Amino acid sequence: MSRRPTDRSVEKGDVMLKRVDTAQPLRILIVEDSEDDTLLLVDQLEIEGGRSVDWQRVETEQALTEALKQHWDIVLSDYTMPHFSGMRALEVVRQHDLDLPFIFVSGTIGENTAVLAMKSGAQDYVMKGNLTRLVPAVERELEEAQLRREQRQAEDMLRKLSLVVEQAAESVIITDPDGCIEYVNPAFERLTGYTRAEAVGCKPSILKSGQQGPAFYQHLWQTVLKGDIFTGTLINRKKDGELFYEDKVITPLKDEQGHIRHFVSTGRNITERVKAEEARAQLAAILEATTDLVAILDLGGCLRYLNNAGYRLLGLDPKTDISKVCLTELFPERIEHQLKNEALPIAYRTGTWSGETALRRIDGIEIPVSQVLLVHYDSAGKVEYLSTIARDISERKRFEAELQHQATHDLLTGLPNRVLLLDRLAAELERARHANNFVAVLFLDIDNFKRINDSMGHAVGDTLLQQIADRLQAALRPNDTIARQGGDEFAIIVGDLPRTENLMVVLRKIYAAFDRPMSLGLQETYITFCTGIAIYPNDGTGVEELLRNAGTALYRAIMSGHNQHRFYAPDMNARSHELLTLETDLRLALKRNEFLVYYQPQAELTTGRIVAMEALIRWRHPQRGLVTPAGFVSMLEESGLIMQAGEWILNQACAEYREMGLHDVRISVNVSASQFNDPDLLHKVCRVMKRDNIPPNALELEMTENTVMQDPAAAAEILKKLRALGVRIAIDDFGTGYSSLSYLKRFPLDALKIDQGFVRDLARDTNDAAIVEASITLGKKLGLEVVAEGVEGKEQFDFLRAHDCDLAQGYYVSRPLRKNELIDLLREGRRW
Repeated sequence: MSRRPTDRSVEKGDVMLKRVDTAQPLRILIVEDSEDDTLLLVDQLEIEGGRSVDWQRVETEQALTEALKQHWDIVLSDYTMPHFSGMRALEVVRQHDLDLPFIFVSGTIGENTAVLAMKSGAQDYVMKGNLTRLVPAVERELEEAQLRREQRQAEDMLRKLSLVVEQAAESVIITDPDGCIEYVNPAFERLTGYTRAEAVGCKPSILKSGQQGPAFYQHLWQTVLKGDIFTGTLINRKKDGELFYEDKVITPLKDEQGHIRHFVSTGRNITERVKAEEARAQLAAILEATTDLVAILDLGGCLRYLNNAGYRLLGLDPKTDISKVCLTELFPERIEHQLKNEALPIAYRTGTWSGETALRRIDGIEIPVSQVLLVHYDSAGKVEYLSTIARDISERKRFEAELQHQATHDLLTGLPNRVLLLDRLAAELERARHANNFVAVLFLDIDNFKRINDSMGHAVGDTLLQQIADRLQAALRPNDTIARQGGDEFAIIVGDLPRTENLMVVLRKIYAAFDRPMSLGLQETYITFCTGIAIYPNDGTGVEELLRNAGTALYRAIMSGHNQHRFYAPDMNARSHELLTLETDLRLALKRNEFLVYYQPQAELTTGRIVAMEALIRWRHPQRGLVTPAGFVSMLEESGLIMQAGEWILNQACAEYREMGLHDVRISVNVSASQFNDPDLLHKVCRVMKRDNIPPNALELEMTENTVMQDPAAAAEILKKLRALGVRIAIDDFGTGYSSLSYLKRFPLDALKIDQGFVRDLARDTNDAAIVEASITLGKKLGLEVVAEGVEGKEQFDFLRAHDCDLAQGYYVSRPLRKNELIDLLREGRRW
C-alpha cells in the first residue's frame, strides 16, 4: 500500500502542528505488516522532522523486489513480521544497493539482535516505543549515505583515471618539481624504447635529440615554472637513436597553496604526419611550378585541390573556393559524358586513362587538352579519390584544324571540296545501309556563268559563287553536305531519306532559294541552274558510281536546256512527274470534297463485342476511283496538306459520330506530327467536342511514338491538356519509333496500339510473337489498354486472346466500313 500524504492537522497535546509538503518529498520505502505502525512512522517524520514524505508500504519479498525498481532515499523495516523476515528484507536491499540507508524500526528487537543486524548491513535501529530517535537517525543516515556514495564515486573515478593513463595511446610522464621522472605509462615505453625502471629517477632530457637549441627549452621551462601549460612539438630521440616528433603538452600540478608539486607531460607521436607533410610540401612545390593543370577530385566529382596552372587555365580567381567547383563546371557537357561513360570506367578498371578532351573556362570558352585521369586507392583497396593532369593543346589543335580545313575545303567559298565530299558521301552511304534509308547526290551547274565571268570579270564571278554557296547552305539542313566541285559546279549530298519522294521537298527548297535576284554590285541578276540527281541504292551503291551517274544525269539536264533537273534513271524522272501530278490532284481533292471517312471496328478479344472504331481517310479520285491511304498520305505530309486533311477528318468523324448516336462506342482519330505541333490543336479539339456533344472518353486521339518524342517535355503538357478535355490518348504503331519506355511513364496515356507489322507474322515468326507478348505485358503492367492492329486470321486472334490483349483491329474482326455499314453491323448486336 502506498499514499502521498496531503496537508492535514494532527492534534498533539494542546499544539496543532502543520505538516510541511516540499517540492521534493523524502521518498521512504517501509517494510511493515501494520498499516497503523506505518502511519505513525510517517507522522513522526512529517511532524517532528518537518519533511514532506512520499512513501510506500510493502510486507512481502515480492512486493519489496518490485518496489526497489523505483528510487528511494531510505528503507525503514520492522524486524519481525508474519510473512516476511526483516533480515531477509535487509539482504534483498543490499543485493540491490549497497549504499541505500536501511534502519530497523521494531518493538521486539533486542540488543544482541540489533548488533547482528548492524553487522549484516543495517545502519541503525529504532524502537517503536521510542520514536523520538527516528528523525535524527534518518537525517544522519541520509547524510552518511551521500558521503558513502561520493567516496565510492571518487574511488571509481580514480580507478578509471588510472586505467585511462595506463591504457592511453599517448605517452605520459609525471615528474617532481625538479623534473625527475616519477612515473611513465606503457605508451611511453613503446614510443621511446625505455622501460619504466630505466626512466624513473632520470630527467626527460634523456630523450633530447640536439635538434632544438637551448632557447627552445628555456622557453619551455619558463612557461611551466610560471604555472602555465606548455604546448609544442619536440624532436626527441629514442633509446636506439631514432628521431621522432612528438606533440607535447606539459601541465603543472599545484597544491592548495598554489605551489607546483608535479609536472604531467603527455605526448603524441606525429613522426609519420610530419614526414608526410614534408613530402607533401615538396610535392606541392613541384605541382605549383608545373605549367600543366593538376587537380584532385573527390568521388562526387568536386575539386579538393587545384594548382596555380589550373587556376590560370580555367580562368578562376585565386580566391575561389574550389570545394564548390565540380566536374560539371570543369568540362563541357559532351566531355562530361565522355568521362563518365568511357574514361572513368577504364580508369576504375585499370587505374588510369588518357586521351584528348576539353576544359571549360569560367567564361565558357573551351580549351582542348591532353588529359590523364588517375584513380587512387586507400589501404583497404577502396577508391579514395581521383586526380587528373591536363595540358593545353590549343595551339596544336588550331594548327591541325587549319591544315585539315585547307586540305578539305574550297578556299573561295569555304565549302567542302571534292576530297571531303568523297569522305562525307562514304559515311552517309554507310549510315544508309544500316538504317535502310535513301541517299541522294545532286550536281548543280550554273546556267550562263561563263557569260557573267566574261562580261563582268572574275572578281564578280567569285562573289556570285560565294552568294550561291550561302543560299544553298541556308536552304538545306545542317546535316546535308554542300561541296564545290570546281568552276561553277556544286555537289549536294542529301541523306536520311525514308522514301525517294522526300527528295522533292529538298528540290523545292533549293529552287525557292533562288527566286530572289542575286546582287552583283550595282546590278542584279537571276540565277538558274541545271541539276543531275542519282539516288542510292537505285542508281548505285558505291561512291564513285553515284558521282558518275549524277554527272551523267547533269549532262542530260544541261542538254535539255536551262533550269532543268534530271534523275539518272528514266523511270525516276517519270516518277517525279507523277508525284507533282499527285500533289496537284490532292489540292483539288480538298477543294472538291473528294475525301471520305471509313470506320474500322475494334472488338474485345474476350467477348467479341465491338467497343471502338478507328476513323480512316479514303480518297475517291475522279479517274482512279477509291484510293487507299498508302497511295496519298505520304504526299499529304510532304506537301503540307496533312494539316487541312487531318482537321477535315477530325471534324467529319465527330459529326458522323453524333449522327450515328453511338455514345457507348469510342471513336479514334489519327493526329499527324504537323497537327500535334499546331498551337491551335487544343482549341480545335475543344470546339469539335462541344459542337458535336462528344462525351468524355468517347474521343480517342492516336499519335505515333515519333510524334510525341520530338519534344517530350512540350508533348507531355499538350497531352495533359487534351486529357483534361476528356480525350483519351493512344500511342499508335508502338514498337516502330523511338520505343522509349520513359514516355510510357511520363505521358498521360490510355492505350497502346501494337503495330500490325509485328502482328501480321506472329504465328510464324517467333521474334514477332515475343515482341507482341512483351508489348502486351508492358501495357498491362502500366495500366494501359492494349490494341493489336492488323489481325487478319484466327491464329493471330487466338494468340492475342491467350496473352490477355484487350482489343483486336483488322480484317478478321471487320474491314473498314462506311457509316451506314457500321450502323448495320452494330445493330446486329455489336458482335462480329
